[in-house]
Formats: sequence, C-alpha cells, structure tokens
Amino acid sequence: MGFFDDAPAPVPEPLWRHHHPWDPPEAEFPGIVPIDATLLGRSDRTAVAITGLAAFSSGFEIQLIARFRPDDGDEGGLGGARHSFRFGLQLPDGRKVFGQHGRRPPRGHDTEPEEPLLQAFAGGGTPFSFLSRWWAWPLPPKGALEFVAEWPDLGLPESRVSLDAGMIRDAAERARRLWPEPGAS
Repeated sequence: MGFFDDAPAPVPEPLWRHHHPWDPPEAEFPGIVPIDATLLGRSDRTAVAITGLAAFSSGFEIQLIARFRPDDGDEGGLGGARHSFRFGLQLPDGRKVFGQHGRRPPRGHDTEPEEPLLQAFAGGGTPFSFLSRWWAWPLPPKGALEFVAEWPDLGLPESRVSLDAGMIRDAAERARRLWPEPGAS
C-alpha cells in the first residue's frame, strides 16, 4: 500500500470564475500595437522600456522590461528596491491612473470600477532583468497617452513617454473574439 492511497480526494476548485468586462479577456486574441521598444526612463543603475502593447476589445496590456546594471561585486540582488517602482498613465483627457501591483482586487470587485484601472498581473526575471505585464482598462480616449514611471531606490526620476492612443484603439479593432468569456454575465 502506498502512502497516499488513503489520502482524502482533493476538492476540485471551480474551473472558471465570474468574468467582468473590466477583467483581462480570456477568450480573445489581441491586436498588436506596432511599436519598437520605447525607453520609458533610465538612470545609472536601471533602464525601463515599454516592449509591447496588445489591445483587446475592452482594454490593453502593457509589457515592461527593466534592466539592472550590476555594481562591482553585485550579484544582482535588488532587495527592497523592487518595491519602490511606480508606474502610471496620464490619459488624453487628463485623468491619472496609478498602477497597482501585488494587490488582490478590492471587495466589491463585482461592481464596475468608477475609475480606470492599471493592474500588474504577471512578472518575473533574472538578477539583472525584470519583465512585468500590466492590464489597463478601459481603452484610452483618442489623443496623447503618457506612460509615467519612477524608481527612487534605483535613481530613476519621474520619467514619461507619450504615444498616440489611436494606435491602441486601432489595434483593439483587430482583436479576435474566440467565444463568449467563461462565466460572463
């Protein structure tokens, strides 16, 4: 007899959760925004770039890559410096959207947010490089969309770059719906 033969059967978790229009789509392929890596900011110790934008029917994904310059004898440990990174958007209509990372959706997540969202949802890397993916909802209005970052612990002052939000809206029109969202209301 094996050790796990009489272990209780696992309780299956629900396969899908309720999907909201402000959540990243799970039944859609995005339209890709045609941009090259766009330097967002640079200091002596780090450089941060937007390396991809993918637009969906309801919002868009931002891919950021940070590169870290090793000091003499540095083995790449960022320690607490990673937590001082701040990222946000200034929408063409003047509204500011502050990025959130490492937080769960607030209570009442079933209620449509009153303000636009910018939420980190994936990331990882090596000692000298870090990739993060951010979800922004809804699609931005037409005009100049500013991406803003700062990383005080790594000497990166507030830095910004502007892109035409029309490129994101055009790419969203090329997004492909595959089937209804799982658990959509």
